[in-house]
Amino acid sequence: MCNYIKNSLFVCLFFISLSGFGNNSFASLDKKSQAVPDSLTGYREIAAHLTHDLNSDTEKARALYIWLSHNIQYNLSQKNSEESYQSVEEIIEEALKTKTGVCQHYAELFHAMGQSVGLETYVITGYTRNKAGEIADLGHAWNGIAIDSKHYLVDVTWAAGYEQNGKYLHQFRDEYFMISPEIMIQSHMPFDPVLQFLNNPLNNKEFISKDFSKLEKPGKFAFNDTIQQEKKLSKLKQLELASRRIKTNGIQNKLIQKQLNNNLLQIATIKYNTAIDTLNYGVENYNLYVTHKNKQFRNPNLEDSYILELIESAERAAFTANEMLYGLLSPSQELNTLIADVRRKLATIMPDLRKEKEFVEKYLNTWKPFRMMLFVK
Repeated sequence: MCNYIKNSLFVCLFFISLSGFGNNSFASLDKKSQAVPDSLTGYREIAAHLTHDLNSDTEKARALYIWLSHNIQYNLSQKNSEESYQSVEEIIEEALKTKTGVCQHYAELFHAMGQSVGLETYVITGYTRNKAGEIADLGHAWNGIAIDSKHYLVDVTWAAGYEQNGKYLHQFRDEYFMISPEIMIQSHMPFDPVLQFLNNPLNNKEFISKDFSKLEKPGKFAFNDTIQQEKKLSKLKQLELASRRIKTNGIQNKLIQKQLNNNLLQIATIKYNTAIDTLNYGVENYNLYVTHKNKQFRNPNLEDSYILELIESAERAAFTANEMLYGLLSPSQELNTLIADVRRKLATIMPDLRKEKEFVEKYLNTWKPFRMMLFVK
């Protein structure tokens, strides 16, 4: 199966000051959350150790936030890297092994650790505004969290430190924990507007122009209902709906277009892989059919219904795969070439399948004592 979609890292490193939860009440928790025993290496183990005696979700989120910001250091060498990973698991594994990473490492770790201890967390990708008010030229990743039916934002990357004169200063700054959506949207713009956690979300043009007038007006967009409903959908459907929202919100810069292209590539890859799985099922049945036909459907003697189902399932699978691939285009020429190759092969296979189905129909309509004559050339 060809699945070459890779998760491009979001590596933005720009900062402005935000206002999150006050930190005075966390002094004791913060102190003990800065380190864990060296024997703990997996994210589930670390998260469980940090939160085992904590009662509230806010405290659990805080413990994870503190540990990550103090123990994972931003890797400036990856800031402009095009390095990509096959899976989220690889991103998490690398961050824990090297204790370094970029914003996606922080975000994926916070999400995975949070979910492992029962928190409702999200990874959010988008773009940001730096402290000079300029739109950053690199994408960024941060987190969302829902606690007691309220939604907040967390940016562990920005909390862990900052870049100064080309060097990274690993210096904790407690300004990026449990930030309200109304505050966060002034500097962090999700690609998918539903993850703004706002009932009156901004479009990209409004964010770029700093038009925040919507924040003062009530909105009717039930973002949480949308989020909860889409959790029940397939990955394919989620991507399709998110891509539709990204388009509607306006393609105002190359980062948005790049994210949309990545979504479209994932959509095309899922459809391609599904078509290949369907086709492979048909090929297996066709090969089994050929094996039995070479034995004249004897040894063992086969039921007529079974013979018919083998060839019909093979034909259905080929037809369905062809339908799935018809008109399928992706931003990747490599994938488009694979799609075209499979469709060319299907064009040669399908006539043979129809011919074999006609043979089976003739075979089944022939009086059994005379059926063996059909195999004589």
